[in-house]
Amino acid sequence: MEKALCFEIQLIATFVLFVYGSGAGDNYYRAAVLEPVQFTDVSHVPKEVIKRNLDIYETAAKTALANEVDIIVYPECGIYPCEKGDRNFLRTFVEDIPNPKIGYVNPCVQKDKFHNFQILSKLSCLAKENKLYVVANTLDFKKCKTIETCDADGIDECPSKESACPEDGGYFYNTNIVFDRKGTLISRYYKKHLFFEKNMNTPDFPQDATFNTDFGNFTTVICFDLIFKESVEDVEKPAVVNLAYPTYWFDHVPYIFFATPYQQAWAMMNNVNLLAANVHTPGTGTLGSGIYTPSKGALIYTHNPDFRTKLLISNVPKTLSEESADNFQTNAKRFFLENGVAIEVEEKEERNIRKECTANVLGEAKSTMGAYRCHDTNLNNYEFYKLEKDEGTKEVCSNGFCCTLSYEADSMDEDYYLAVSGKPLNFYDTYSYGIESCFLARCESENGTPCKRYVLKSNTVFQKVEIKATFSTKHIYPFAINSEVRLTDSKNWVFDRKSQIVYNNLDKKSSLIFFGLHGRLYDEDKRL
Repeated sequence: MEKALCFEIQLIATFVLFVYGSGAGDNYYRAAVLEPVQFTDVSHVPKEVIKRNLDIYETAAKTALANEVDIIVYPECGIYPCEKGDRNFLRTFVEDIPNPKIGYVNPCVQKDKFHNFQILSKLSCLAKENKLYVVANTLDFKKCKTIETCDADGIDECPSKESACPEDGGYFYNTNIVFDRKGTLISRYYKKHLFFEKNMNTPDFPQDATFNTDFGNFTTVICFDLIFKESVEDVEKPAVVNLAYPTYWFDHVPYIFFATPYQQAWAMMNNVNLLAANVHTPGTGTLGSGIYTPSKGALIYTHNPDFRTKLLISNVPKTLSEESADNFQTNAKRFFLENGVAIEVEEKEERNIRKECTANVLGEAKSTMGAYRCHDTNLNNYEFYKLEKDEGTKEVCSNGFCCTLSYEADSMDEDYYLAVSGKPLNFYDTYSYGIESCFLARCESENGTPCKRYVLKSNTVFQKVEIKATFSTKHIYPFAINSEVRLTDSKNWVFDRKSQIVYNNLDKKSSLIFFGLHGRLYDEDKRL
């Protein structure tokens, strides 16, 4: 059942209950993540493009206020069209963002000083007027200036050599910014690992992205950063139990590299609450957002190419203690945002998923808002074994890494493979990732190559699946995914965080399309 929310009436009631901020309980805070359909029509002037996208942000912030939200996370590239134009074009969207570590910055209060800062001013006011923390992604521009030393926190104008300065005289940084409830800028973080972003620059100085709130300590990273060791180290800092995560993720098969399965696995393995906000552009495989905890996995998520802007809200435990993690109600809510109005969606999310998604099978999408497409990953170093019987046990080894699968299925009328690799994973001939990976997948062979076509739907019912392996790393990510890319209900599977993942089909009807463990040997990563 859908119901339109009238903001004027709702905000009057909210004002009485929520004047001073958080409505959270003792054990939890309330979080929101936005997955927007962007406005990217560059026939409009940049200020209009920015305004249209910030209007969506404002609707989300007002809805968050009405639902007593404490923090909202907006996606990477949600304000500007990051896939269009060169640096000259992008320069019309950048602002020179001050370093909050070295001075007071509140654009909503300091209106004269920041009157030409459209993005900073609006985000600051969204935080102040809606009494919540705002985490957003934008572009920072810094003119080149050589100095002998560099502030450990990344002082402005800090490149180390004049020869490194881009030809246009400045640095473009993919940037997360955080505002507190008063609209004060409290954190600025530059993306460390760029995903083939030729127009962006990588910071050559260390950063501290942690920030404190009245409900817990956070850090923040951006999209591709989550693949690498530094992000794991960021959440290992004392008292950091939350990660705010703007992303513009490109789904890749196998499903280890799908947005929401990866988000959930990362939160569970790294013992952190993860607030993930993705953009919704299905034609590039960009979708999938959620709110996750280590003990429960997804509290609420979306992974559906329906071409609609979505806002997800949930309670989140303030600490990771067993008592705090278990003794709270999620009170999760899902909204569609349309024309400045929020529509609450009370039923389970439908799926607009086809059988296959890869561009090499379906062809490239005609636009970013075309039909959903995902991307292929090179699996040449995997060993594959096709399941032939309704039940069985099989061990497969690769480079000294061995994995054992035991399973029971009602029937085996569709193709499933066990895939194992203890060899490096080649990613676009650019990165080599150290892995120990073992998974069961619904996929089909092509021209004699196994698992060449991954299938997003299945009718096969497994009653039990068990995967065991001896890993040489502690960084082991668990994946359990049902037909139509639905995260498997956490009551149906368990991971011992060491070597074993077990699935018991309590629903008796649901169909697995992917199940396994992906170990990361971060110290073996290298750029090719």
